[in-house]
Amino acid sequence: MRDRNGSKMSAAPAFSIRLLGWLAIFVLVAALSPPSIEAAPRRGGQITHVVLFWLKRPGNADDQNLLIRASRSFRRIKGASDVRVGRSLPVARPVEQSFDVGVVITFKDAGALKKFERNERHQQIIETALRPLVRRYIVYNFSNE
Repeated sequence: MRDRNGSKMSAAPAFSIRLLGWLAIFVLVAALSPPSIEAAPRRGGQITHVVLFWLKRPGNADDQNLLIRASRSFRRIKGASDVRVGRSLPVARPVEQSFDVGVVITFKDAGALKKFERNERHQQIIETALRPLVRRYIVYNFSNE
């Protein structure tokens, strides 16, 4: 290879430039690629249990009050660290607000949630208070990070 003046050039600079180009491409691809190993979910952390209820008689204040009182009694079940309950909050934004009552319960871990689900008091409240009043419900569980 020759330079502008016709002198013979060494191949080293061309090789170095090519090598740098390939290194740059490799680094760019590595940086933009999704990780091949995802972080494992934490084990043993707190669990949040969210339940939204739609009543058979939507908006009925007596039914809402009964459901709220029944849900508050979950505080007495061992393993439930925190219980929050309330009515849907009407807002102007386009968010889900068609439900009547929402319940959020925090558990110390997944084991506590499993025990809660099998708890006799929990099952009794479902049969005596929830089933007679509730048309539909949806449950979300997630581990707190």
